[in-house]
Amino acid sequence: MRGDCSIRINGLGFTREQIDACVQRQGLLSIEIDLAAPGQCECPACQTNPQTTLSLQEIRSLIDQAKSLGAERCLLVDSASASHPDLRQLIDDIRGREMGIELFSNSHGIEREMAEFLRRHNVSVALRLNSLNRDLHNRLVNDDRSYDVSHAAISHLKQAGYGGSSGPLLAIRTEICDENIAEIPAIWRWVRGEKLEPYLQIITPRTAPGEKPRIIAPDRAKELFEELGRIDRDEFARVWDTPPSLIGRSCKRHQFACHVTPCGTIFACVGVTIPLGNIRKEPLAEILNLSEVMENLRMFGQKVKEPCRTCCKTTDCYGCRGAAYQLTGDYLAGDQLCWKAKGVEIESLPIGMEKLIPHGKSVRMIDQLVQVGERFAQTDFIVKKDSLLVDASGRLDELAYIEMIAQSFAACHGFQLFGEERLAHQGLLLGARDFVISGEARVGDRLTIRVGKVTRFGDFGVVDGEVHHDDGRLIATGQIKIWRPSGETLKVMNA
Repeated sequence: MRGDCSIRINGLGFTREQIDACVQRQGLLSIEIDLAAPGQCECPACQTNPQTTLSLQEIRSLIDQAKSLGAERCLLVDSASASHPDLRQLIDDIRGREMGIELFSNSHGIEREMAEFLRRHNVSVALRLNSLNRDLHNRLVNDDRSYDVSHAAISHLKQAGYGGSSGPLLAIRTEICDENIAEIPAIWRWVRGEKLEPYLQIITPRTAPGEKPRIIAPDRAKELFEELGRIDRDEFARVWDTPPSLIGRSCKRHQFACHVTPCGTIFACVGVTIPLGNIRKEPLAEILNLSEVMENLRMFGQKVKEPCRTCCKTTDCYGCRGAAYQLTGDYLAGDQLCWKAKGVEIESLPIGMEKLIPHGKSVRMIDQLVQVGERFAQTDFIVKKDSLLVDASGRLDELAYIEMIAQSFAACHGFQLFGEERLAHQGLLLGARDFVISGEARVGDRLTIRVGKVTRFGDFGVVDGEVHHDDGRLIATGQIKIWRPSGETLKVMNA
């Protein structure tokens, strides 16, 4: 996944007051746009059905929409192998809208003339450098020319005026992994000595289904950031506003920003790779304001799970949501990469039903919750011989499909609760409509159930559902109406 899932020590940021005001108005302070070349979009939709990348006019419209929501900054993530053909025009357009610009680049295309152009437009630049060893850096980024290209770009930018006290920011972005972690202090000293800004990426998100994110152990991360804090204090007379014990995890970008993939899909941030919508289908304001994911992230104090929820540092830090999602499938999970989470059990998907729904084992029509997304959830179920809804011939009764959809919704809702909330978790299936049964299931068959929240009015909601056979056949579709008591309703009921 291109983009940034990293921590700035002294990078461009916003004040707590600005962020709080942004949350209150449900707006933006920044927007991150991935400018990958055609065919390189890595959003989930493009993995199965590649879409064309956004045109220059579509990007302009997107930026206008972001500015109308209060965005003051635009972060551009340039293509990996070659600079975007409309990059200069985009920079002209953004500066004409009086917005700040940060350019994340792999250094390709930053020749002398481009460096001077960026300096004239006051563009902050972040270049990638994963090692001071040429061979190691090139191997880590899978590009035999990258080391030399990066150093040439640094030279061009410094000659253009970057790196001085009056020039725009030039940051060196380093992706930390087991192969280069011992070298990070040396890289840090080199960057500081060149009067540049270090910018560490502490988790590299997955780029394909099933791939593991590149991470470092929490204890090693803690030791590293404490050492970097000492280096800055003792060797460069810099004292961090945020203490080293927090700096590795203190990220709040999805409270004031969003990430846009090359095809226009919106993510809360580059690490929380849940599609919220696409700007080709809906306005940006509508996507963000109607997003359940964004709502939950902005209400992190009430929504984030343990151990982040009751940590004494929660007002300053609630873990990296991208790390939580990449490692557990749950963007509200406790951040298991934080050293404060050591020894704490953190749930991850897939997860069984025992703690998620009130149904007893004999009447459960789902086995585990597999995925939770934007008003969406997926569960699975293996038809068992002893199920109450299996007849003597081994065939599953059609009524089971309605119950599967209802229980899948209940599991999705239960997964976002914790502690006493789960114990009080309850609801009622009010009815079903437009059900179409197009197949059958028998003992031993594995079924996949997908549900999507359609609408909610108070304690009442409407949910669409589909049941698929493991061989790909669509077995049933339909819509259910449910009643799920809110916290206030439960207080009245239990009074």
